[in-house]
Amino acid sequence: MLCFPNQLLLLLASISTTVTSAPLEHEEFDVAAALQSHGFQVNQYADLATLSSTSSTRACEIACKALEQHYGAESIDRPDEATYTSFLGAYWSAIQSDVHPYCIFKPSAPGAVSVLVLLSRFTQCPFALKSGGHAAFAGASSIEGGITVSFQNLSGIALTADKKIASVQPGNTWGSVYSALQKDDVAVIGGRVENIGVGGLTTGGGISFFSSLYGLACDNVVAYDVVGAQGDIMTASKTENPDLYWALRGGGNNFGTVVSFHLETVPLPGGKMWGGSLIYQESSFNEVCKAFSATVDNIANKDHRAGMWLAMALQNGTKVASVEHYYSEPDGQKSPAWEPFKDVPAASDTRKNQVLFNYTADVQASNPYGLREIYYGLSFLASADVLIAAKDIFYEEIVALDGVSNLLPVLACQAFTLPILEKMQKNGGNPLGLEDALKEGRPVYVMQVASWWDHREDDAAVYGVLSKILKRIKAASVAHGAANDYVYMNYASMFQDVISSYGAENKARLKAIAANYDPTGVFQTLQPGYFKLDRAPVPGSGYFSH
Repeated sequence: MLCFPNQLLLLLASISTTVTSAPLEHEEFDVAAALQSHGFQVNQYADLATLSSTSSTRACEIACKALEQHYGAESIDRPDEATYTSFLGAYWSAIQSDVHPYCIFKPSAPGAVSVLVLLSRFTQCPFALKSGGHAAFAGASSIEGGITVSFQNLSGIALTADKKIASVQPGNTWGSVYSALQKDDVAVIGGRVENIGVGGLTTGGGISFFSSLYGLACDNVVAYDVVGAQGDIMTASKTENPDLYWALRGGGNNFGTVVSFHLETVPLPGGKMWGGSLIYQESSFNEVCKAFSATVDNIANKDHRAGMWLAMALQNGTKVASVEHYYSEPDGQKSPAWEPFKDVPAASDTRKNQVLFNYTADVQASNPYGLREIYYGLSFLASADVLIAAKDIFYEEIVALDGVSNLLPVLACQAFTLPILEKMQKNGGNPLGLEDALKEGRPVYVMQVASWWDHREDDAAVYGVLSKILKRIKAASVAHGAANDYVYMNYASMFQDVISSYGAENKARLKAIAANYDPTGVFQTLQPGYFKLDRAPVPGSGYFSH
């Protein structure tokens, strides 16, 4: 395999770890013995023997101490250390930065993740996993009083000799992946923002610049290396543990911890593509919505290399719309996909030839760190009428938040085009539950209401208004015969039951798979954050769910 600089040792550690078929856990499964099989002797840590009568706080104290003794002081960050403070400050959302784990564990090999999972079972100290840390809400990749696992040292990237498969560990962001692969004139189907992590985006779906050609990021994973509840590292692929493979393609963190993603590559010489923004004034908004809808059809019928998103914002009292066009090759301005926009006058046009890595860095620049954030999403079947109604609802309701400091609310829409829906069916399909839309021949519009603001005391007001907006848009989709339950995990709020939005049959299948691989519910209870199989991260809130 061809390895990139400074990553050979990490890759070798991954390769040398035993990969097994899925173990079915027996009633007599011994966690201490499993730890011993990974070189961790429980009896070497005297405090572990006292856990039966200690509090959960004491359990986490003992677990952190044991990890530090086993892997060295550099593997653990504690609240009294500058590295701990720096780590919390590196989350995109200030809401995540407000969460304080008992310690931060930084494994340097997949086997250390196995030990972490088993040690959590032994001590009952809960944990969370951080890949890029770009989720908006508390507990998504952090945990109060438990162990937050940082994948920063699991950042290997390797390319097979034929350049067809890139093996990527979860400590990478998409910027680092694209930069590394550009040297070999290939790319992978991944995120569009430089600092978003590989792990969360891929297990939640993953919309890409190249999705109409190839599908979502999760549809282009050849295999996963997964730490299961028993600490073994399994391969999940179309031929090995195929049920787990299916579940991981959009099922989130409910089945195990992925320590390597083996991704199909696509040719992209020099990383060169095309893209940029068109900016529109309020007088053109309805025409922009209609052009968006017509372009979705054009992408399906004329050019799968094209893609786009639409964003409408209220910035300092001014309504503005931005349409991002992108194309998987240079000179995308020649594509017939954009014809519907030719007669809609734009205030500015930044579309140009781009390099993938630089493009993601430019998008990152519009996602500043350190503010309070919310993502909130729904979907509906393709309809320009519902899109226009959603725009009107957004601007009608958002004025209720005029007094919120540094508020920037955005209504964004993207399309799962028919080509994307078709690509979702390859390799056995995924659990997102969008087959009916494909059968009907109707693209799915994925809508997101997002905002940032400054102060915690404004949280409830923001949540309430955005929830009202989503409820009204949902009602509009029902009224126009365009309703659809699916919620895209990567745009969902903490109030949304994402797995239920995949449909009752897929939810039941996901629960059955989890019960097989994780019968004691390690990834439901000891890793309680993010979107679980039976609940929203914040259940029973009364806010819009799906």
